[in-house]
Amino acid sequence: MLSPDTLDITDEQSYARHGYPYAQWDLLRREEPVFWYVRPGFEPFWVLTKHEDIAWVSRNTRLFSSAQRVTVDTPDAVEMLEAELEQRAQMFSHSPTDPPALSYMDSPRHRHLRQIMAPCFTPKAVNALEERFTALAETFVREFADRIEQHGSADVARHLAARLPVAAVCELVGAPVEDRDDIFDWTEGTTAAADPEYRLEGEDAEAAFRRNITALNGYVAQLVQQRMAEADGTGTDVLSRLAVGRIDGAPLAFHEILYAVFNLLVAGIGTTRNATTGGVQALLEHPDQLRLLLDDPSLTDRAVEEILRWTTIAVHFVRTCTQDTEIRGRRIRKGETVALWYPSGNRDEDVFDDPYRFDITRPHNPQIAFGGHGEHVCLGSHLARLELRAVLRAVLPLLADLELVRKPDSSVLHLQVAEIKRLVVRRKK
Repeated sequence: MLSPDTLDITDEQSYARHGYPYAQWDLLRREEPVFWYVRPGFEPFWVLTKHEDIAWVSRNTRLFSSAQRVTVDTPDAVEMLEAELEQRAQMFSHSPTDPPALSYMDSPRHRHLRQIMAPCFTPKAVNALEERFTALAETFVREFADRIEQHGSADVARHLAARLPVAAVCELVGAPVEDRDDIFDWTEGTTAAADPEYRLEGEDAEAAFRRNITALNGYVAQLVQQRMAEADGTGTDVLSRLAVGRIDGAPLAFHEILYAVFNLLVAGIGTTRNATTGGVQALLEHPDQLRLLLDDPSLTDRAVEEILRWTTIAVHFVRTCTQDTEIRGRRIRKGETVALWYPSGNRDEDVFDDPYRFDITRPHNPQIAFGGHGEHVCLGSHLARLELRAVLRAVLPLLADLELVRKPDSSVLHLQVAEIKRLVVRRKK
């Protein structure tokens, strides 16, 4: 019988076979919303499953730090990450304790670095891209439809959903068009190295990870060096802003710029691609909602929010408690780890009416797919919404004639990001 003592929410193989463990999260929200999780292979940590608690911890960044760690990992995964950080430190001549990403920083450094990049991600800046991204989405959908006609089927994840995120992020950092396919392959090979599909013959996961991350590091390093040499203060893309950025009067270190660009490429491509793929799947599996959207395209913005809630691609992040505190009467001690499970928060019955219904007309949808609230909320949230909106509008007429060939192939990477590897569709028979 399922109980807080017997549940297991850290089995990646189970995620791949059965999907998110919603029944277990439901149980925790009812019985143990702040739960001390002790399982073999993981250091003990607190599990938070309620929307309110996740949002509260996300806002209280002084009480809950991001600098120590951001995910719960097995010892093998931690060892791989630490080896990578050590290799990077040697390669780029900095301390291995320097944060490898914005998500590993606390303020004020986090706030200052984010402010340098933020002008590229404001609603105004993103809205200025709408016409361009709409045209790109329409082109990608036409090519996707042609592929279905030529081959009888096509993979939504690879042949449609990946196209706009790759183009968008590469434009934002000023990467050349001709490099997009390589960038996509490297980012996929880095995040999905445990998947045999991304390995060369004879490679294990660590070797595949090392090969891809070395290639991506090298490419980004060359791009950063070039942009820093050319920087004159007139560039408006993210990399140009980083190249001339200052914090407390000092320029950013080379490795800080490199890591910022590296993580924009990896995070900006993977999360939006998977949300788009999951959104197409949800609409095909709920034809009544697809028909509503076809009949009333003005529902697109609500549909985007519901897709974000329904898919919740970011599975969890963790924070480290900086001083003793309490959540729902449970004492969280200084130094203990708190894990925020976003899919659970997005199914919280105290926040969402009938949370297990996919409903694009949902009037109240405070989804936390972008990491809850506070200063660590996803920098690219407005951009992701624009990409989803553009692809949805372009692909809607085609979706009415499509069906799923089989269940999607899925995985969860480091219990952090849901990966829909393949979602194959064809014309209805």
